[in-house]
Amino acid sequence: MKKIKYKKKEKAKTLDHSVYVFHNTLFNFNLFIDAKYADDAMEKFDMCGMQNRDQWKIFVELGQQPTERKQNGKSKVF
Repeated sequence: MKKIKYKKKEKAKTLDHSVYVFHNTLFNFNLFIDAKYADDAMEKFDMCGMQNRDQWKIFVELGQQPTERKQNGKSKVF
């Protein structure tokens, strides 16, 4: 049986900021906020003075996103 060699993964670079997406479920629009932490993003959102907080969902963009690799000549998303 042939041994499989694995490449070492590089450590994800630490980002100074993350992108937080505030999605309005009623009107279907997004507000993008660049912040260091979730509390910082919430504070910036509060400064906007948006009404009806129950209409908003919060998403965050991660520093390490899924990538596309080719296997046997075909693209696959991981």
